[in-house]
Amino acid sequence: MIIDVGSSRLRVDDSKMEKYLSGLYRQPVSLLDFRKLGEGFHNAGFLLRFTAGTDEKRLVMRVVRGDTGWSHDYLGDRAAVLLLQHCLFNTAPKGTCCRSVDVACITKAGSVVSVGDSVEFFNLVEEVTEMDGRPYIEDLFEIARRKSLRERDRRRCLITADYLVNLHADKRRNDLLYLRHIRDLIGHGEMLMGVVDTYPNPNTLTFTSQEEMTRIEQKAVEWRNRIKHLTHRLSRIHGDYHPFGNIRFRQDDTMTALDLAREMYGEPADDVSALTINYIFLSLWKFGDYIHPFQELMKTFYDRYLDKTGDEEILKVIAPFYAFRGLVVAHPLYYPEMEDEKRRMVFNFVNSVLESEEFNPKQIPSYLKT
Repeated sequence: MIIDVGSSRLRVDDSKMEKYLSGLYRQPVSLLDFRKLGEGFHNAGFLLRFTAGTDEKRLVMRVVRGDTGWSHDYLGDRAAVLLLQHCLFNTAPKGTCCRSVDVACITKAGSVVSVGDSVEFFNLVEEVTEMDGRPYIEDLFEIARRKSLRERDRRRCLITADYLVNLHADKRRNDLLYLRHIRDLIGHGEMLMGVVDTYPNPNTLTFTSQEEMTRIEQKAVEWRNRIKHLTHRLSRIHGDYHPFGNIRFRQDDTMTALDLAREMYGEPADDVSALTINYIFLSLWKFGDYIHPFQELMKTFYDRYLDKTGDEEILKVIAPFYAFRGLVVAHPLYYPEMEDEKRRMVFNFVNSVLESEEFNPKQIPSYLKT
């Protein structure tokens, strides 16, 4: 069986499809016919005709396209669509919808595996132990205690930059994926607006207000429309490159970067902002000011990253990513021990970068005060 869907082609061994259907119907199955019915922007449909015992059956196989955008780019997206529709079809008011028989996945070997009865998914990964290094945030806490940098601190900062230089060197041309990432930056439940919705009622807070939150969202949407067509920038990204456990260093300075998240390809500014916002955050959190060792880390990182990538354009697109990350580190539920006047400085930073045409690391002290 050949399954042509958009720009992809999948192969399924006929005997393995028969084995899958035999398990589904609990009786011997023989394939009679398989043909494509049509294809739209979202899905492709195929007629599957077979005998199950003495009865002839006809089912439509629906396959979600992954090459037209609509947030269907990744396998998990397409699985989510089909699993949701499987539930919706079978719980619709009686007589108003066809029944969904199953959801299945096609393996690399051309087999078919049923997942229609699933109620949850899980992921098994290798255990991370102390041998895999300690969180980079511990280094930053030590820097705050010392109020100075050691050579190892500078070296590790360069290593964090080099990791992104190498990762972001993997470029792709896929306009839809870049558009998706910029759209998700604003509207995804784990990103800017999703974070806003986890705040307490802003009218109960002393460091911000509903009006300010609304302005931040509005400015972020303006930025989306300013940068969303810079699709030449699409690169492999980490997606959650922060020092609170995701970046870890071993004693020999080798680094691990765990929990790659959200999207495989996107805007490099996502990763750069995720790490560097913490140089600002830790300094404000511990000192109420942006002090020298953290200023030096910021300069060290940006000098290295820009020198090796030549990507000066990142400074023209990073503002809404800093807004998202700023809302995270200023969050009163995530960091309850941080004083409100320090959160206010983070909000000053968010507003300032959103109002600036181009981010300038040298201007951070002024961003925090206006």
